[in-house]
Amino acid sequence: MTDFSIRMGVFLGAFLLLLWWQKQKPYRKHSPSHSRIWHNLLLFISGAGVVRLLQPLFLAVISFHSEQGLLQMTWLPDVVVITLSLVILDGVIYWQHRLFHTLPWLWRLHRVHHSDPALDTTSALRFHPVEILLSLTVKSTVILLCGIPFEAVLLFDILLNTSAMFNHTNVRIPEPFESTLRLIIVTPDYHRIHHSRTTTEANSNYGFCLSLWDRLFGSYTRQPHSGDAALTIGLPGTRRYMPAGIVTLLTMPFWSKRKEKREFGSS
Repeated sequence: MTDFSIRMGVFLGAFLLLLWWQKQKPYRKHSPSHSRIWHNLLLFISGAGVVRLLQPLFLAVISFHSEQGLLQMTWLPDVVVITLSLVILDGVIYWQHRLFHTLPWLWRLHRVHHSDPALDTTSALRFHPVEILLSLTVKSTVILLCGIPFEAVLLFDILLNTSAMFNHTNVRIPEPFESTLRLIIVTPDYHRIHHSRTTTEANSNYGFCLSLWDRLFGSYTRQPHSGDAALTIGLPGTRRYMPAGIVTLLTMPFWSKRKEKREFGSS
């Protein structure tokens, strides 16, 4: 079985299981919007196409130089190297995510993800293809510099995809189990705050898998400022904005300031 088959098998299994879970126990009962779900799936397909076209090139370069990385120069046992690799990659994703909220030209790409007016499992698929490409470049660079082994790369891809789908799922985990679980990993209640239309809340809770990074670097928000019931999901700084279609989502990063004001100002 190839690494692609393993990743896709786990992805599809987790995706279907989480869809079933949120249908059985939805946290928020919002009106179903088949259009936004199709938008998320189309973005996923376009992003997956970018990855499938370029990943072989990235992996070829990485495999040629991987033995020169920092972790390959140690005498640590394989299990320690793999564990360190997972922690390093998760920390990199945290800072990458934070950077996409900080630099204006990166936020133009990332706001496509935040423009989803509702939150469910399919929201984890809603990323602009250019952001996917940049993320692949960042991960490949870190893998190359650190000499992260192939097994850790495969395991991290599975963890990242599964974690992202899990923490976007429209469910609520009962207390006190949720409070205990969020000490280790990012839960749906934890990540839901990050999708608030309130900018200060959206600029917090950046973690995807491990929750320690937000506490460690001062970006953790325990509860929405106005309470969970008042939390509204969508593009920060807008009140009602919803993208018109897939073309809007693909072109959104390249809008002029005038068009941004016209589109977002009418929210």
